[in-house]
Amino acid sequence: MSNAPLSIVNSTEKFQLNRAGWENILHKTANFTAPEVQTNVLESEDRINFRKWIFDVIRHICINKTNAYGFRVYLNSEIVNKDYLTENVYPHIPAVESDGTQWIEDVFQDQKFGIILNFSEKFSMPMADRLSALIHPLLDHLGVPSNGMHTTVFIGNYGFTPLGIHQDHFGANVIHFHLGPGDKTMYTWEAGLFESLDGKNKPLAELLPLANAYHFEQDDLFFMPWDQYHIGQTDDLSVGLTVWFDNHSNHALAERLLKSITMQMDNENLQEITKMQHGIADIDYNSVEEIFKNHSKIADLPFKDLLKEVFSDFKMALFSNCGWTSIPITMEQISDDFKVDENFGLLDNVYVQLPYPFQLYHTRTNAEDITIYARGAKITIRFNPLLEDIINQLNTNEIFHTGSLLKQLNEEWPPQAGLYFLALLYNKRALYITD
Repeated sequence: MSNAPLSIVNSTEKFQLNRAGWENILHKTANFTAPEVQTNVLESEDRINFRKWIFDVIRHICINKTNAYGFRVYLNSEIVNKDYLTENVYPHIPAVESDGTQWIEDVFQDQKFGIILNFSEKFSMPMADRLSALIHPLLDHLGVPSNGMHTTVFIGNYGFTPLGIHQDHFGANVIHFHLGPGDKTMYTWEAGLFESLDGKNKPLAELLPLANAYHFEQDDLFFMPWDQYHIGQTDDLSVGLTVWFDNHSNHALAERLLKSITMQMDNENLQEITKMQHGIADIDYNSVEEIFKNHSKIADLPFKDLLKEVFSDFKMALFSNCGWTSIPITMEQISDDFKVDENFGLLDNVYVQLPYPFQLYHTRTNAEDITIYARGAKITIRFNPLLEDIINQLNTNEIFHTGSLLKQLNEEWPPQAGLYFLALLYNKRALYITD
């Protein structure tokens, strides 16, 4: 064990996050079971862009005045309330494409502060795209975590992590990309040791000499397994972008599948107030019938078969989103100028591309329809065999002119129908219009 930060010497040569690089990290971390630092991972361009994209997300948060996506602010290790955010944080909107330096100065001046922000990949397509490209060789080798992935951003000069010493969620391993400029030290304790010390009831000063210390700097990568008790120390301003591998328990998977069933049953009749009943003799099942109204397939499947179908649905969506559980906000949500039904002509005579390494997946829903999984979203439309050809072309991640892409389909369908299909993909952020 160590009671001082590890000595890290950064070389000028960048560590490559290719297949061999990730296999090296897996070896160093004993297949993602032990903490470890890998130095010099990020290129300067990635570091600069990640910071810019993070503050693009914070800009979105401030404009919409919402903390619905895990946006938390701490001052002097205490979390601030919604009123403080409304009065002191949201009015300061980060400039477009800024690195956040001026925004931090405007909002916090010389205060010790911390920010935790979840699910940035839902709002920043460039961030999700770049992270997906960096992590793709790892997923290709290791597989996609059972419950997917999500990001958390840590910003501040807060000293020790305001959350205190803690374990992360069961099975949720963390890859931390450190964006700096300040460095960070992570102190960890193996679960058995920490619990034998009654660590939750001991002051931090008594526990630190018994910790393993991992020191990392700008452009480094730090891996943290879920079962280690830990606390971070960041005395100078720094930004960390973490990717969570949510390989949770079967119980967590069961909860997700059951939640997916209720989401699929969403319709107007579910908003009705359920009928009161006087006693056992008065019990009827009309309320249950109402739940499954207009969902005969869900109602008729045996329970195990229903779970298998929902599981397949969840996995298809997850793989189409490169493992991210958060579905991106749509173009319709962020732009008043785009509605699929009105603006599908925007896809006429332009160049489009499915961003690497994303893929479209599809299944035949029935004889008449095809269901397409695009960036985590589920799109069901009328089937035509040529749609499968178009999907296969887009899955090469090459650039296509929409005229040539839809040429054969336009001979069987009205041109507007093909453009509408592409507009559905564009709206879900699965298809980009390129220059």
